[in-house]
Amino acid sequence: MNLAAKNKWFWASGIVFILLNCLGIAFEWYWVAALPGLAALALLALLKLDSLIIILVFLVPLSINVENVVLGLGLSLPVEPMIIGVFLLVIYKFIIDGEYDFNVLKHPISIAILINLAWILFTCFTSQEKVVSIKFFLSRSWFLLVFYFLGVVLFKNFKNIYAYLWAYMIPLAAVIIVTLIKHSNDNFSQISSFEIMAPFYIAHGIYAAAIAFFIPLLFLFLLFGFRMNLNFLTVIGSGGILALFVVGLIFSYTRAGWVSLLAAAVLGIAIIFRLRLWHMLVVLAIGVSFIAVNFDDIFFQLYQNKQNSAEGFEKHLESVSNVRNDVSNLERVNRWAAAINMVKEKPLVGFGPGAYSFTYAPYQDPEFETPITTAFGDQGHAHSEYLNPLSESGWLGLASFLLIVFATFHTGLKLIYRGRTAQIRILSAGILLGLITYLAHGLLNAYSEQDKIAVLLWGFIGMITALDLYHQKEEGEGELKELN
Repeated sequence: MNLAAKNKWFWASGIVFILLNCLGIAFEWYWVAALPGLAALALLALLKLDSLIIILVFLVPLSINVENVVLGLGLSLPVEPMIIGVFLLVIYKFIIDGEYDFNVLKHPISIAILINLAWILFTCFTSQEKVVSIKFFLSRSWFLLVFYFLGVVLFKNFKNIYAYLWAYMIPLAAVIIVTLIKHSNDNFSQISSFEIMAPFYIAHGIYAAAIAFFIPLLFLFLLFGFRMNLNFLTVIGSGGILALFVVGLIFSYTRAGWVSLLAAAVLGIAIIFRLRLWHMLVVLAIGVSFIAVNFDDIFFQLYQNKQNSAEGFEKHLESVSNVRNDVSNLERVNRWAAAINMVKEKPLVGFGPGAYSFTYAPYQDPEFETPITTAFGDQGHAHSEYLNPLSESGWLGLASFLLIVFATFHTGLKLIYRGRTAQIRILSAGILLGLITYLAHGLLNAYSEQDKIAVLLWGFIGMITALDLYHQKEEGEGELKELN
């Protein structure tokens, strides 16, 4: 196309856009102004899908939850509509047209994910809240397809792993700075810490979980950055952002977030001593068995703790085990007890994906009721990434989720101990330690259906898969398909 023809198209497009805006203003169709942006995103999706995914990741920490956008549903804007758009495009471009690298589907982690997704779909048909369960399945599907299955192919380019990580960390750092400034105006009050990070993060728990994901990784960047071939500015910058993230986590006043770093430290020690996964599972099994056998005595000791959660850092941490008069802890126990009662009634298929919030009310135990317990059962989920699937999809739902965790850690530890390069070994360690912070956090909260966490959880798992599938081979070995 010659210059004159390009100019004609430019002016014609400009005139059409002006006319559309005039009509939009006249008829109050203000969405018309977004058309150029949508057109640009569509072009990116068709021509540079890898760039669009990085842009999506960058926007996630800055996105805002808006209630009742359509059909009474809330959306995270502008990210969630973009994710749905990419999801539909991927189905067409990579699955129907066969452009996807289907070797990804043969990886053990992918197989575990597909088993879990298939069981979620099956339990949608047995659900007591079928519409809710189908929405849950669709939401899980687009998160998995965009951030895991598409992410794995994106990460075959090693640089895209770092691009993905920094695309989330940079805006998150900006959110932390804004939050700390706002919080300082309130003298870093613990009471205001619960929602001070709004509108970007709806509560301090999800905010702390996102921060904790990166702290082990940034620590390793600072400690071993030069061995990973990172440049001087990246290493120094990692140290600065690490300090900011630690401060952000401290002033989130999120006990689960603090404890999650302890879990990462324990795993880090196990890695230093090169413990195998079966060693860790044996220790875990012994610990769980000990707790189960001595549960009554342990609960009695915890009941002696009267430390409330609103009296400073040290006492706030001490209150983690207070199941006597800390309302937050007591309500969690109430939700956990309800989930256990639910699975006793429906052990195989549960009550349906996403249905806990709508069905748990009759299963609450009066012994665990708190001042914030409601007879309507309209206060959310089971506050556990493990009891949620157990109550909603039965024992097979929980088992299939744990299968994903097992496959991820089996692969991750193999990369750490036998990675082809120091960069692969250290990066795998940082990713796995980041994942353990959330899996530990998941004992007390459940955020995997939120875009803020889904992009990290499935993205990090996708990185482990890509490192094993693509980067353990010698350079030039094997055939790697392009993303676009």
